[in-house]
Amino acid sequence: MPDVLRNFKFEVEVEGFTRAGFPKISGLKRTVEQIEYREGGENETPHKLSGQVNFEDVTLERGVSTDEDFTTWCNRIFNVDQADGEQGDDEYRKTVVIYAKNKAGQRKVKWTIFRAWPKELGDSDLDAGANDVLIESLVLANEGIK
Repeated sequence: MPDVLRNFKFEVEVEGFTRAGFPKISGLKRTVEQIEYREGGENETPHKLSGQVNFEDVTLERGVSTDEDFTTWCNRIFNVDQADGEQGDDEYRKTVVIYAKNKAGQRKVKWTIFRAWPKELGDSDLDAGANDVLIESLVLANEGIK
């Protein structure tokens, strides 16, 4: 019988480093635009063709930590002074791989996100009255998900 994978065992691999500890990942979605057209003489239904493929932004969420790998990656774009005017290059684009694991911790399903780059980096609201974990959110624009 095939493994039914749990929704909480996964890890993220970005060129150069691998991290677990993401309680939530969203946006692993691909859609194809639908093009409809009517042909003269065939009035019952329109013809439907496939159009442009679109890939949603992928959002990674995790607890804020002292690990700076994602911040360093984001600074290639967000800190204009550090980027040294090289924002037009492709060095900040990376391949990101997300693995879903079975109960034994073995990698079973893989999503590859191509030419991903940090579009947004943010932290949850600071609230002295709460006792929640501080959450960091990283939104990745990309050019393909497989």
